[in-house]
Amino acid sequence: MDYKEIIPITALRKFDVMCLHNEYLHLNKEMQQQILSWAADMLKEARAEWGERRNNTIESVIECHTRSEAKRKSNIKDQKYAPFREYFKKVQREKFDIALQNGYKLTANSFVEWFLANKADKIQIPYVEQNQKNKLRQLAQQNNREFKKLLHDKA
Repeated sequence: MDYKEIIPITALRKFDVMCLHNEYLHLNKEMQQQILSWAADMLKEARAEWGERRNNTIESVIECHTRSEAKRKSNIKDQKYAPFREYFKKVQREKFDIALQNGYKLTANSFVEWFLANKADKIQIPYVEQNQKNKLRQLAQQNNREFKKLLHDKA
């Protein structure tokens, strides 16, 4: 085994000096080989561990960056939809209050159907057309839960 490939040259020089000044090591070549073999094995193991830690650190940094980038893009998307959600919620609240005054419940489905029939041509709905109804229904259900919670809190 060529220790020069594994053990840094400065460390080998220090070992040579140590062998020259130690009478037992100077005369015992087998002991020198055992020490060098042990040092090489230790360095191989340490380098493998360092490499693994480095890879884990890089993976963690990439994962963290990916998450923060996803949150940033989500916030941008959320800001894009916020004005429409506010308008939709305002109109739904008005219809919800009217329904309560008239003694019936306004379901999310019925409000979405009414909204698409009466308001959709006056405002641009930011959702993809194939998924519009589903997204509006989800938004209406969320709003209804909030409105009902407010009613319970008032009572």
